[in-house]
Amino acid sequence: MSSSSLKKQENKEVTPGDILAIIEEYDAGEGTYVDLENGVVRAAVAGIVYYDDKAKIVYVKPKKDPLVPRAGSSVIGVVTQVKHDVVILDLVGEVDLHPVPRFKGEFSGRFSGAINVANIADEYVKDIFDYYKLGDIVLARVLNNSNPYHLTTVPPQYGVIYATCSKCGGLLHPINNRSMKCTRCGRIEKRKVSALASSKILSIKIKKGLVVSLS
Repeated sequence: MSSSSLKKQENKEVTPGDILAIIEEYDAGEGTYVDLENGVVRAAVAGIVYYDDKAKIVYVKPKKDPLVPRAGSSVIGVVTQVKHDVVILDLVGEVDLHPVPRFKGEFSGRFSGAINVANIADEYVKDIFDYYKLGDIVLARVLNNSNPYHLTTVPPQYGVIYATCSKCGGLLHPINNRSMKCTRCGRIEKRKVSALASSKILSIKIKKGLVVSLS
């Protein structure tokens, strides 16, 4: 990408992922990150973009206090990796569980979380793949205050709230806290299922595999 193809727009409102500058012209400042693959600086948070032409730094100032994961909060994440001893998630947003579950909002930046095998369930986990699979949408609790975040799904309200069949891609419906059944082909798969998954309290809308809203 050349500088001629990228128009600098000071004071423009941006969202996470928006291209702000090419790395040959500006360094990444607060609220931004470097996308080395494409040679650009992108916005990491929603806010207003500013360019320091003297220091050659571009940064984004959040329009309001950013929503970020914090210890004790309940979060929604999408499983991106499953290894023999840990599950990795992209964290999407925060959920308030009391007095009734509701989606608080999407996070202001890009955050990742990890569920160690010891924090998956209140039982011995022999095979981690019997609890989570790629693409599962999970409700978890945050244990620390730094990125990447440590998560737990041991309490019954935490676990998978949305999953699709590994065979046909159909929606899996919860049977109990350890299994789900495909509504299309009838296949039964093991999961660590959230106690909220079978209720209609959490309504999920999916767009390109990611959570975009809950209510």
